[in-house]
Amino acid sequence: MLNAISYFQGAPMRISGLRTGRGSYRFGIMLLAIVVLAACAGGSTVAPDNLTLQRELFQNAVQDAREGRIAEATQAKAALQGYVLLPYLELELLKAQIHDTAAADFDRLYSAHAGSVVGSLMHRAWLTSLKMRQQWPEFLAYAGDRAPRGMRCEYATALRATGQDRQADKETRSIWLTGYSLPELCDPVLERWLERLSLQERHEVHWQRAKLALQQGQSQLARYLLRGIPGTEHYQNLLQSPDELYQLGERIEVSDFSRLLVMHTLKRLAGSDAQRSNALWHQLDRRFAFTPSQNHSLRDSFAREIIAGGEEYARDWINANDPNFEDHYLTEWRIRLALKDRDWPAAQQYIAALPEKQRAKSDWQYWWARADIENNQRMTDEAEVSLKALASERGYYSFLAADMLSQDYQLGAKRTVNLELLGQVEQIPGVQRAKELYWHNLDRNAITEWRVALRKLTREQQVVASQLALDWGWSYAAVSSAIGAREWDDLELRFPLAFKSVFEQHAKAQNIELNWAYAIARQESAFDRHAQSRVGARGVMQLMPSTAHTIARAMGRPLPKLKELHTAQTNIEMGSFYLRHLQDRFAGNHILATAAYNAGPERVARVLARQKDALPADIWIENLPYGETREYIKNVLAFSVVYGLKLPGCSSPSLQSGCNTEKGERYTFINSMPAATESGSDGI
Repeated sequence: MLNAISYFQGAPMRISGLRTGRGSYRFGIMLLAIVVLAACAGGSTVAPDNLTLQRELFQNAVQDAREGRIAEATQAKAALQGYVLLPYLELELLKAQIHDTAAADFDRLYSAHAGSVVGSLMHRAWLTSLKMRQQWPEFLAYAGDRAPRGMRCEYATALRATGQDRQADKETRSIWLTGYSLPELCDPVLERWLERLSLQERHEVHWQRAKLALQQGQSQLARYLLRGIPGTEHYQNLLQSPDELYQLGERIEVSDFSRLLVMHTLKRLAGSDAQRSNALWHQLDRRFAFTPSQNHSLRDSFAREIIAGGEEYARDWINANDPNFEDHYLTEWRIRLALKDRDWPAAQQYIAALPEKQRAKSDWQYWWARADIENNQRMTDEAEVSLKALASERGYYSFLAADMLSQDYQLGAKRTVNLELLGQVEQIPGVQRAKELYWHNLDRNAITEWRVALRKLTREQQVVASQLALDWGWSYAAVSSAIGAREWDDLELRFPLAFKSVFEQHAKAQNIELNWAYAIARQESAFDRHAQSRVGARGVMQLMPSTAHTIARAMGRPLPKLKELHTAQTNIEMGSFYLRHLQDRFAGNHILATAAYNAGPERVARVLARQKDALPADIWIENLPYGETREYIKNVLAFSVVYGLKLPGCSSPSLQSGCNTEKGERYTFINSMPAATESGSDGI
């Protein structure tokens, strides 16, 4: 027994007189596990850490199963009885042998796990195997009376293959009617269905889907679909070359479809020449009689482009197109532009024109008070009352209000975790599985188990689960669970010091504020190391692969593989380097660097290039034409304050300049933001 323990701890071991290789190592671990676990079952107290042993054995067994060493993985299974992740090894063994597994054997295995996350994964693996073997009657029997998620085309194929044409037609029609492209694997089932339709019906469904594509802004898909309809060449040309609307607009036959197509094309033209296409819009409105909702949508699209372009006529355009203040989106832009002009009376007037519900929001409460102070050149009683109410809360505008009043920031932090429930919640099987999966870096499975487990918990238990995740170092689960439980004031759970040593190391190496780096990561991914956005950004600090490659070249390091971007060490190192680069490029201005991290440095540079004079920082942020970036900056700045107050050595954080440790110095947003000539050098 002692020799076995020594082997496990790293000493060499001999089996049958031969020095162990990797395969023998696994075999030795398995033998050790059997001995140790048997000893534990018999009450022996001389044993290494059972959990550590189980984890090692599980990892090796999963690898064996995936690489086809079924006998070794099966032997390990016997030694892992009682380990919480044993079902996941059974899943891997099933997948490795699935084409040779009899239905009765699958049924026995599945019945033991039905209703669980692993059971769902087993069921999907079995359906995939039946699909690959084209065993369509069996596929339908196991699928039930509805298509499994993500397998609708396979389900329709199975219906067709088993002679259930009516149901197959219904399912396929439902699949077809989408405004987005479908996977190639759907092509055969769609083509088979289309062949069954009459020519008139085929044209009709092409029209229907082309309309859906236009509604989703999918020009290429709409053009492709119109190819299936004779006589639509002019529509196809318009989708390929929007400028042709200037010549074709008065000749296109008016219909519901053409009205939608013209509206879609006008929105595209607004992005290239808003002033010219604006005149075309009003000209074509007389011919096509756009509905009020369509004109509203067009108006907001043109407003976004005109405002984003910094056009001088933006204010007149808004007044002409919304004279009665009916469009709240345009009223809010009236306010922003008045702030940019420092037309404080107009700003207050426009805020008063907002509906009461919007007027009560923190942003317009702040700006009303700010305008009132500027109008009266003093702190009025009304402005002070409004600012004090804001400053008593937590958030971007509350911190701005505190700056205006020279008051300390109020976090309103409060802990309500019922520590007496920790042991109870930790023993829940789904919670235990999630914990172990996270330990094995199987984050996606861990998150699935975690979410399923939390659905069955009370709100109080969910908060306890969030604390458990934090104790394990699983910051993403702690944050997401606290938010899910609406535990807004527990800032320990919502703003953890995740990957602390890594952030500290690279913030120090790059000479950037630690609370700023934390705020960026918290906003980007909530510290989910396996996060991947819809556009491909990855990891804790959400780096695009192309950006990561550019950063790597600047750092003089090898280009990272995609999986490396999902490791905290690599991602935070490269993200911190990029933050320092942006900080340098924009002359140390955290606001500009933050905007550039989200929108890209070139877009920020274009905003600055259109800016004639320096602006107060709060006004500059409020006038950013990119709504997502506007909110992103506000969140990051507010998060920076929270982290600044949590971090040692950062006792007086400020919204703009990070950790301000000089006594008596305080940054306020009345300070100016630079114009283009003050930005730093180019680079990454």
